[in-house]
Amino acid sequence: MAMDAGRGRVAFTSGSKPTATTVAQRYEGSAVRIKGAGEIVHHTETYEVAVDGGKGPVVFAHSVKADAVAYAKTVEGSVVRERESGTVVHPKAEPAPTADETRPDVLTKQ
Repeated sequence: MAMDAGRGRVAFTSGSKPTATTVAQRYEGSAVRIKGAGEIVHHTETYEVAVDGGKGPVVFAHSVKADAVAYAKTVEGSVVRERESGTVVHPKAEPAPTADETRPDVLTKQ
């Protein structure tokens, strides 16, 4: 378990993920990460940065969206999502094109 959402000093070490997670839940802002991998497997921050378009592991977490986005911009192919809902907040999805954008030759009624 490391403080400052996994970026700070290591405050507790355990070979048991459930034990480390239980201890981390007692300390706000702490995170459980896999030693040597940089992967965060438990945190209490609002936003998380996941690699591989969100399909890969979480590598960073922060309670401030701007800080999470700033970090994500340094990791190619990463996304920022809300921890609770899983909603991707960066990068924003492009809206689907409307009918007149995909077929400019088709006239639309006004």
